[in-house]
Amino acid sequence: MLNFLKYHSEKKLINNQIKEDKEGRALIEIDIKDKSEVLSPFFAQNKETINNEFANFLDNTVKSIPPKQQLHLQFSCQQIQTEDEEVFSKAVKNYYLNSSLETERKLLNNTKIFLVMIMLSLLALGVLFLVHYFNVFWLIQEVFDIIVWVFVWEAVDIFVFQRSMLKYEKQRSLSLYNSNITFIKIAS
Repeated sequence: MLNFLKYHSEKKLINNQIKEDKEGRALIEIDIKDKSEVLSPFFAQNKETINNEFANFLDNTVKSIPPKQQLHLQFSCQQIQTEDEEVFSKAVKNYYLNSSLETERKLLNNTKIFLVMIMLSLLALGVLFLVHYFNVFWLIQEVFDIIVWVFVWEAVDIFVFQRSMLKYEKQRSLSLYNSNITFIKIAS
């Protein structure tokens, strides 16, 4: 009971640390000096993106925010131009769209591996039944018993545990992709 109360008091403490805007979105205030701190010097297919250091900063900043909560990224900068605002917004969205697509491919690959593991476990289970039916040497029976359990456990691990982490990553990327992005110009 005490652990339950401690968990909820810690959860309230974390939730009190999250600033919210007028619409209830988690507000993340980001101060930058110039656009080179945010934008990657490289881009493909005429799509700008943010650099890895800034992406790591964003990822670490949103760790305490539930992944389903909407986000509001508020950039503060002295040297930002109006045309840079659209570039920043597109760069953030491009990065997290790519991240979301990558996670989607991982989820698809995860499903394929799960299906292969299930098929292999069923095949090994069939061989195990045959080995038991023909009363083959006990050591061979034990080996196939272990093989069946290994394939079944791997399938469960892939589908239940790894898949939930991938879904979490995807939700986080989509949350950042769909974030509201605003800019505040600081007078020099």
